[in-house]
Amino acid sequence: MDTLQDTDLLARRVETLLRADTFSATLGIRLHAVRPGHSVVSIAVTPEAMNCHGSAHGGAVWTLADLAFGSAGYYDGPILTTESTLTFLRATPGGSRLFARATQISRRGKSGVFHIVMGADLDDAEGIFAIGQFGGRWAGLPQMEPAPYSPFDPARYEDKP
Repeated sequence: MDTLQDTDLLARRVETLLRADTFSATLGIRLHAVRPGHSVVSIAVTPEAMNCHGSAHGGAVWTLADLAFGSAGYYDGPILTTESTLTFLRATPGGSRLFARATQISRRGKSGVFHIVMGADLDDAEGIFAIGQFGGRWAGLPQMEPAPYSPFDPARYEDKP
């Protein structure tokens, strides 16, 4: 399997991956950045993604972290989660946009480890809501066909939060 080095091709393949996963596609997850070993994705914390306390549901937060991890590792094809930890530092308020950044910190053979940071503002410690670590194994499965459009086209999101 070829390693994806062309970031546009990688972005279009990850976009297809995000839309093909029927569970996560319903959450409207948006890809903001991707390159080998790194990604940033986000979700609008709409009523459908909230718990009964008015904040982001833990399952939606974990799903976003998992997809950040999968997107960052997709440069070598599908990577399957083998372990994960996610520490919730504070609730993510409803009506906000939650970002997740995944950064690869280690790879040995087909196994990789990624650091996850989540929040409203990933560059401000006060804006961080959760941190974690995901480990996975590249499965050698076929890669998705690239989407026919760039996921970074702002026109795709004009009417969406």
